[in-house]
Amino acid sequence: MNKKLNGSSQAITRSLLKKKGIRVRQFIPGRMRVQVASCRQDTQKALWMQNFMNRQMGVTRADVRAPSGSVIILFDPRKTDLGSLIQAVLAQVSHPVTFPNDKPAGGLACTDCLCPLHEDASFPAKARRVTWLSSVMIFALVRKWIFGLALAQNPLSFLGVAAIAGTLPLIKEAVRDTAEKKKVTVKPFLAAGSVATILMGEAFSAIQILWIYNVAELTEDYVAQRSRKAIRSILEVAPATAYVMRDGMEIETSVADIRPDDVVAAHTGEKIPVDGTILDGDALVDEASINGRSEAVFKDIGDKVYAGTIISQGTLFIRTVKTGQDTYLAGIMRMVEDSLANKAPAEQKADELAARLLKIGLAATAATLALTLDPLRALTVMLVMSCPCATVLAASSAVTAALANAAKHSILIKGGLYLETVGKTDVYCFDKTGTLTQDLPRIMTITGRTPSISEDMILSLAATAESHNQHPMARAILAEAEKRNLTVQAHAVCEFKAGRGVSCNIGCEEVILVGNRRFMNEHEVDLRWFDKKAAAQRALGRTVIFVSRNGSATGMMGIANPIRPEAVEVLNYLKADGVKAIHLVTGDNKEVARTMMDIFPFDDCRAPLLPEEKADRVAELQKEHRVVMVGDGVNDALALARADIGVAIGAGGAEVALEAADIALADSNLEGLIKVRNLSHQTMKVIDQNHYFAISTDLGGAALGMLGMLSPVMAGMIHIFHTAGILVNSSRLLSWEPPCTPMGGRSKDKAEQNKENAWTAGPVEKENHYELCS
Repeated sequence: MNKKLNGSSQAITRSLLKKKGIRVRQFIPGRMRVQVASCRQDTQKALWMQNFMNRQMGVTRADVRAPSGSVIILFDPRKTDLGSLIQAVLAQVSHPVTFPNDKPAGGLACTDCLCPLHEDASFPAKARRVTWLSSVMIFALVRKWIFGLALAQNPLSFLGVAAIAGTLPLIKEAVRDTAEKKKVTVKPFLAAGSVATILMGEAFSAIQILWIYNVAELTEDYVAQRSRKAIRSILEVAPATAYVMRDGMEIETSVADIRPDDVVAAHTGEKIPVDGTILDGDALVDEASINGRSEAVFKDIGDKVYAGTIISQGTLFIRTVKTGQDTYLAGIMRMVEDSLANKAPAEQKADELAARLLKIGLAATAATLALTLDPLRALTVMLVMSCPCATVLAASSAVTAALANAAKHSILIKGGLYLETVGKTDVYCFDKTGTLTQDLPRIMTITGRTPSISEDMILSLAATAESHNQHPMARAILAEAEKRNLTVQAHAVCEFKAGRGVSCNIGCEEVILVGNRRFMNEHEVDLRWFDKKAAAQRALGRTVIFVSRNGSATGMMGIANPIRPEAVEVLNYLKADGVKAIHLVTGDNKEVARTMMDIFPFDDCRAPLLPEEKADRVAELQKEHRVVMVGDGVNDALALARADIGVAIGAGGAEVALEAADIALADSNLEGLIKVRNLSHQTMKVIDQNHYFAISTDLGGAALGMLGMLSPVMAGMIHIFHTAGILVNSSRLLSWEPPCTPMGGRSKDKAEQNKENAWTAGPVEKENHYELCS
């Protein structure tokens, strides 16, 4: 099946995809993401889909995210195409191929511990189990310590029956782990130890062991849920209901029932429920949930608004473009939820270490029993050594807390893998427009043909002509005119020429032209007087706009996207943090690139580059380095996907860039690059602390248990103590404030020196840079 479907085949395929709940969310050469409704929250079907797609020709890796139903496919474009992959997904949905004895080829992206439905179901059950075990413990302690009565502990006594009832869930979990997951855990041994203790007439000891184990499990689940809830609360998407215009009236409607092209009314204090375009009204909109900015943004007719943002003041009537799971913020939330399943190398190493400790612990338990013939000593060693929960949590709890911290700071990281890797990267590549420069252009200079023609006169004429134009250049002119309190005159006729300029008539005689050189040449306006001045502006990387009145050139404006105020400092701080080289890869012309080389401490520059050339440059650098690509637009998507770490700037940018990136800076602040590196450094530091604490308490407790200096109850308390200690240590990352200055690498003073060097570099060095830009 070809990549481009046509005719009836296309219609049939689209209708089938919609009917089967399949949506193509992203496609770039070598990578695609498809959302499949049947895989959402169904771990078994997600596993089958992953295994099936991993067996398709040309597919190098397929991952499935069960929480969102996303199927992410990496493939070789030379061996397969979009049509073939979609056909395979459709075939698996329609007639599932099962793999009853298979394990995930690439590691299933969602396991029980990550599935929200599983969390919601298991946590209350564990809480109830801890509650009734605690009640039995209190009953026994009150009877023994307060009333001084003996405790009957044989298997048929009250305590014996309670202990057996507490052991049954552990036995069920042990069977499931062994039979279904093919996974050896400590649960079978704990269950056997508990049964043995009951048969020995020590039912109260068995209840204490069960209580300690269940409290530890509940604590782990609580911390994991708290981190996930922190993320969800940060990315709360939309209200349950909204007001939709029906026959001129506002009708309260469930958000789930809103469809594209419906007109939604939103008033002061309300949360916007959909992505859409403003049809009528104006308002101040709080977009903190999208971009992290504290100031409300003024929105008017024609502007885009996003679900989850709040109207601070005003009323808007919005034509719906996207609703529900299709909205921009919902997509971000899915990415962050999916990130919890994307394990960092440190987490994988922790899993391997936990597995080794489990084997060592079981061997130590067997050795203790063989040498001492004391079941209680053996049980003590098992409780300390054979519960690797703390070792696993050492990495996973820190990473989960760090991801929540990043989301709180408007930094969206798609998994622990990228959080760990970004702190180890040594080369950064930057796009220019929208990345190092601000989104909206600004007037940098205004030049009149004669001294009698003032800047305000030229600007007023340009603003009059551009008053109904939505082009960014026009908005820059109007913003400057408003800033200077200039009057915009009414005009009778206005004509726009895309990519060239605008003409308008004021009254009956006056004709105003505003546009580029080509537009002026079309209207035979003589611009020779401005030639040298225009060339000087273009050498600075600025766009030149001319203004003419009644066929005579009146003035000229130099317009540019200003450099982000934090950009130069951030790049110098990156070098201070151990980054070896920073490269500029831009589609702009070489004059603009040379200007950027004069401002920033770039080590290399390539311009002008097409999107595929940017990706090729990244691939070339990857032969010797770990590369970060920072960009914001559609033309950066290939390079973002190709890099070891892709960083997308701004939540209002191109969605394809956000899809291809591994990290997104939602607030468009480049300081996030330093923050995320520092967060990576701090997370690895916390993981090292956790590992040291977990292993040292394991070994110390086991030694005391073997010597008979530790009871099973005390062993269980050690397990709770070191597990709680690790969770507390990791939870510090939730409230930790990542600094905007380097933590690792060289000193801040070195960063300041780099900053000075960026402005004082000699002409020979700059000339070499220019050659790279040619």
